[in-house]
Amino acid sequence: MADYEVVNNVAVITCQNPPVNQLSYKLRVGLFNGLEEALKDKNVKAIVIIGGGRTFPAGADVREFATGEAFKLNISEFINKCDASPKPLVAAIHGTALGGGLEIALACHYRIGTSSCKVGFPEVLIGLLPGAQGTQRLPRVTGSMIAAELICTGQQISADRAEKIKILDKVIHIEPNHPISSEQLILRHAAVRYAIEIADKPFENRVLSRKKVEPLNDFFYDQLRGMMAKRARGILAPELCLQSVKAAADSKTFQEGVKKENELFMKLAQNSQSQALQHIFFAQREISKIPGVDSSLARNIKKVGIIGCGTMGGGILMNFVQVGIPVVILESQQSFLDRGLDIVKGNWTRQVKKGKLPQGKFEEYWKLIKPTLNYADLKDVDIVIEAVFENLKIKKEVFEKLDSVCKKDCVLASNTSFLDITKIAAFTKRPQQVVGTHFFAPANQMLLLENIRHDKNDATTLATIQQMAKVIKKHGVLVRTCEGFVGNRIFAVEGSEAHRLLLEGATPQQIDKVVFDFGFPMGIFQVMDLSGLDVMYRHREDHGWLKNKELSPTGAEYYPFDISDELVSEHNRLGLKVGKGFYDYEGGRKAVASKQVNDLIIKFSEKKGIKRRTITNEEIVERCFYPMVNEGFKILEEGIAIRPSDIDVVLVFGYGFPAYKGGIMFWGDLIGLSKIRDALNRYSQQYPNVPYFKPSSLLNKLADSKTSLAKHWKQQEKKFQIIIPQ
Repeated sequence: MADYEVVNNVAVITCQNPPVNQLSYKLRVGLFNGLEEALKDKNVKAIVIIGGGRTFPAGADVREFATGEAFKLNISEFINKCDASPKPLVAAIHGTALGGGLEIALACHYRIGTSSCKVGFPEVLIGLLPGAQGTQRLPRVTGSMIAAELICTGQQISADRAEKIKILDKVIHIEPNHPISSEQLILRHAAVRYAIEIADKPFENRVLSRKKVEPLNDFFYDQLRGMMAKRARGILAPELCLQSVKAAADSKTFQEGVKKENELFMKLAQNSQSQALQHIFFAQREISKIPGVDSSLARNIKKVGIIGCGTMGGGILMNFVQVGIPVVILESQQSFLDRGLDIVKGNWTRQVKKGKLPQGKFEEYWKLIKPTLNYADLKDVDIVIEAVFENLKIKKEVFEKLDSVCKKDCVLASNTSFLDITKIAAFTKRPQQVVGTHFFAPANQMLLLENIRHDKNDATTLATIQQMAKVIKKHGVLVRTCEGFVGNRIFAVEGSEAHRLLLEGATPQQIDKVVFDFGFPMGIFQVMDLSGLDVMYRHREDHGWLKNKELSPTGAEYYPFDISDELVSEHNRLGLKVGKGFYDYEGGRKAVASKQVNDLIIKFSEKKGIKRRTITNEEIVERCFYPMVNEGFKILEEGIAIRPSDIDVVLVFGYGFPAYKGGIMFWGDLIGLSKIRDALNRYSQQYPNVPYFKPSSLLNKLADSKTSLAKHWKQQEKKFQIIIPQ
């Protein structure tokens, strides 16, 4: 998997493992063989290592860690050969040099790159550290401070910055939008010329293993540790990355530092956090694979229509405009349109002021927006996304109008959080082209896009919305329609049980602290305040629960939302937007315990005849999170989600479930399905009419057979397949 050629006494070793030249076993063999041949050839004076295709090696093949093949002919062995080479090596970088790719480059004596290339160590993002001497070599180039910043955050940096901090010795200018094939050819010629120039020069001072690292005051490490504690709360990898970088300066020899790096790497590799983060890494790749749907059927989206310019509509608009897609934005009144666009303009203006967005780019964005009050202006768009109130009557009016004005192949989408897409599709004469596109607030920042299908969708529509998610840089997870889909259905279980815990003796503060300590960015009642308590109040009202609690899933006896209902209807405590919800928000976003709310909770406990008691943190975890796992099993049984990892992506990127726990389904396997099932049975006996405590059939089956969900899903003979109507 590596080509070898000699050009003007320069050996050129070209990596050939498309698409990203992962450092898999076969490529490592090719690199070893190429280097051996170059070192034996007396006519070769210098050696160039370059990537074929679109990139320099972009890191290790993470899958090999699970199989053990990553430790077979370890890349560190090749790096040691490079380091000891009596002939100078030049790394020629285009595309990206990430992880193991950058470690190879640092083992070379010289490094050049194209102006469009990027370099970095992203291992921390999957719970690891650079394990092939990267934490020992980078500080010897950039110094410990910069090395720690890059390694502990996993950021990728541009060629310009890489040259400034001495990772690159030379940058080869490439014109924007230059074809990759031409870029690689230009770099190859430049690298050979550069190798000829340095071939006869002494390079002993460029062997990084012989260099010393200037030690830093412990104050620096403490400051960086404090910053990481906020940014990567609960994650082990950044701290061990920092320790490994520090070892480069503290160790007496280079090899002693490498030994420390190896120890820390193995500690991370054997830790459940690394397994969880790698699970999420691969789960993000899996979501684009839809069984039964050919992705090549996707239509290009060249123009988009959006109905509604409120908070969601404006955020959705930004997603498309920022990738260069024109948007027609429609509102019912000019004042609504002006107000919404002012907010969008304000968001971009702040980015310009902070230097994050060039003024010229902002002007380009603005030219792509066409505001309108007229449905006829949507006649030539490729997809329309409706973002109006969660009310079927309103949506019926909108979709009937869209059906009459939009072109025949236009996809009609609803940004809904709960409503049945089948009902919305029935408002049109093209149900096969009606889908849900559930964006998450703020829509211009949140990475998740829950795409909702129903049983009449055609393959082209499903392929198109999944491709659309990629275009606007979202994690598009395709799920089947049901109440709340995947995310809100699972979140509703947590919310319901959190309310019940309040009635029995817990406080919003205690529950939120448990949820925060579990790893979520904020507590569940803080999330409710942020979203607006009136949103779910209207949902309960639409379902008739306010007038007849017997209609709720738990019936009147276990109906837990009296507190929220009264906060909204009697006290106008709608959440953060009005400065009061479950918490008081005095002069900003800081949540302060509310005496009024806590008194109200006690009043309802007494009214329902519930004797308040001490609730342990362990009970809160079991009662909030175990039913979420159970609901995930039911979602799989019903065919709502395609695979367990899709549920994990939804929870991690839409609801803040800690990625280092791998998502709710991965976490369930980690805790143990028997343990979860047995706990649910206990609570089901205590609360016999609460449906989410009753273990699902699949959970019972796997708990009885002591089989993990991951193993069960892998062993299934008949894979999930979407049935497309002919």
